[in-house]
Amino acid sequence: YTWSLTTRAASVYYDGLLLGSATTPSGRKVGLDGYVVLSNEFDTYGGGFQENNAFGGELFKVNLFDKELTAAEVKEMADGGLCSEVEEKYGRSRYLKWEDMLLEEKSGNVTEIDVGCTPEPKEEDGEEENNSTEDCECEQGNGTTFSQWDLLRGEKFFNRTVSVELVTELKQAWKILGDFEGATVTERFISHFKFFHDGKSCGDD
Repeated sequence: YTWSLTTRAASVYYDGLLLGSATTPSGRKVGLDGYVVLSNEFDTYGGGFQENNAFGGELFKVNLFDKELTAAEVKEMADGGLCSEVEEKYGRSRYLKWEDMLLEEKSGNVTEIDVGCTPEPKEEDGEEENNSTEDCECEQGNGTTFSQWDLLRGEKFFNRTVSVELVTELKQAWKILGDFEGATVTERFISHFKFFHDGKSCGDD
């Protein structure tokens, strides 16, 4: 499904093919506040779920973008299949990400299933390894491993006096992990924290 504020055109696709389009009334905008609900609908604003309105089926790779995708872009995603990573090339235009939605609260009879997708092996040549080091300028704790204490090498904490304020900052940096208890730490999980709760790699080093 795509929609444009400028053209007011709403389009529905199935398996990458356009099923139809319609022109929506003028003056409609996406508000700054609200809810995103998957597999049910509100009877009142913010609540009122009914079991007979629940979706019975499977959802995968639901993403919300901050722009209208073209027909070619929609088809590229559909043709890529379940295990593709086509959507990742859109960067911050992918405003709400499927991997982040999986971390949100769920209710009702919801079961996560393994669809058999495995990450592609990364190149192991010297150039790739050098790029990885440049992207994350972390000093290795003993020259071979990265310790949790290497976080203190970041400019937020390095050369600062250990004070109540410093300890509070450290606690706040890790406390948010408690909200994700039960989640699996993966590359996408780490990327979520870098994007929404940090903005820099390796403890702001």
